[in-house]
Amino acid sequence: MYDLCIVNGRIVDGSGKTAYRGDIGIVGERIVALGSCLAPDAKEVLDGEGLVVAPGFIDAHTHDDLAIFRGEGVPMKIQQGVTTVVTGNCGFSMAPLAAEHVEALKDYSVGVLGNDAQPWHWRLTSELYEAWREIPMAQHVRPLIGQGPVRVAVMGFERRAPTEQELQQQESLVREAMEAGSAGLSLGLMYIPGMFTPTDELVRLARVVGRYGGVVTSHMRGEGDQLLASLAEMLAIAERAEVAMHISHLKVTGRKNWGSIERALDLIAEARGCGLDITVDVYPYNAGSTTITQLLPPWVLDGGIAQMLRRLREPEIQKQVARDLVHGIEGWENQVGANGWDSVLLAALHQEDLKPLEGLNMLEVAEALGKSPEEAFFHIILEEQGEATITIFHMDERDVERVVQAPFAMIGSDGIPVRGGRPHPRLYGTFPRYFRRYVREMGSLTLEEAVRKVTSLPAHRFGLGVRGEIAVGNIADLVLFDPETITDTATYKEPRTYPEGIKAVIVSGQMVVQGSQQISNRPGRLLLTPQGVRDEC
Repeated sequence: MYDLCIVNGRIVDGSGKTAYRGDIGIVGERIVALGSCLAPDAKEVLDGEGLVVAPGFIDAHTHDDLAIFRGEGVPMKIQQGVTTVVTGNCGFSMAPLAAEHVEALKDYSVGVLGNDAQPWHWRLTSELYEAWREIPMAQHVRPLIGQGPVRVAVMGFERRAPTEQELQQQESLVREAMEAGSAGLSLGLMYIPGMFTPTDELVRLARVVGRYGGVVTSHMRGEGDQLLASLAEMLAIAERAEVAMHISHLKVTGRKNWGSIERALDLIAEARGCGLDITVDVYPYNAGSTTITQLLPPWVLDGGIAQMLRRLREPEIQKQVARDLVHGIEGWENQVGANGWDSVLLAALHQEDLKPLEGLNMLEVAEALGKSPEEAFFHIILEEQGEATITIFHMDERDVERVVQAPFAMIGSDGIPVRGGRPHPRLYGTFPRYFRRYVREMGSLTLEEAVRKVTSLPAHRFGLGVRGEIAVGNIADLVLFDPETITDTATYKEPRTYPEGIKAVIVSGQMVVQGSQQISNRPGRLLLTPQGVRDEC
């Protein structure tokens, strides 16, 4: 007797193989039968007529770490059919922590993780994971550990190379995180302290990850003028450390650089051909989102947010920053110079008197405040204590499509789960948009290949074992959707709207979305690698 049977569905199993019509029998959290005419032996039957039945989508790149503590199951993800989120990306995570740096790290993380009033009362990564275990989850969580907190715990936000003792302390913290079950280590090399970290230091930490069979993911140092040099650094780390490398949100920014993504993809394909284990993720939009402090020259960020704010209160410092924004600095990717103030939108602000500016670009903000764009920029940073989130239009749609089509590319939303404001619509719409745009409208991918990129490919990359494919014995994480109507509704002006066409979402054999409505089940789990050895999660 099956607990649940899905009948008459078009099964796209996640492997990339041709879809077929059939039934799926589920007992407990497992798929126990694939075939036909299974319904008579089921306690509950779900009719999949006219629907695709696929493995639950795996969001390869999220910043949901803090949002997990809300206990509502990150509804903007589960409504997209996402049954597993990979957290701890871009070098940002909530552990490890040193007592003297906790508040500074929290302040710096607000623009990426949000600003919930959750006390960070743990120190080691294993202690964070114990806190997560107490939280009801609608979907599963597969965590990475961020290089940023590792370095800050040992060195604060200092811009220098570590001593041998400090490097050994960092290695110990990474080792503890891997033994706690982390999927790997994430780098955020366009953020502090990642941007202060030399390659040799990264290799040392990556070797620890490699010994545990983990993966290193990276927000590279540059994605515009420095794209190819930054990619070369990542490939060198993968080779020297003998570790799997995953490039986060692969893109090329700045109009003059558009088209160079082809060379980046060729370099990755060549490295894979030489035996390196390299994959990437991409989000299906031509705009990104980050913290407003990422528009500043690196020297301003030395020492962390508190020192940055002290510097920017000095008129002479503001004048120097304004000059750098106009003229640039060698080796620095100047997003304002490359894309213009009109490409930068204020997404989320915390000060009530500034909230009317959300959704405006910086030229519009400057006009509203009666200031120059640079003056408005400094005003927003200082009033918001560096915590504002921005959306920036800096990519070409054709480059995005090229990355989406790459056989080693998977999909990650990279959404910032802030409670207020106008977040990037990818937070609510990434996966339905992906199917609508690249399968139904453009025909860039077959349905089977599109499903593979959001199921078995990320499951393999992040060591998810019995997830990511519809097969007997695997966990019953499933999504049912209408391929003719699945679509995103979230826009830049109205980003907090749920998608259409997702008919049911099942996590560990339990229904969590039915008829486009989320229900109260919380069967999600924290997915940790037992004792740091890749195995069934």
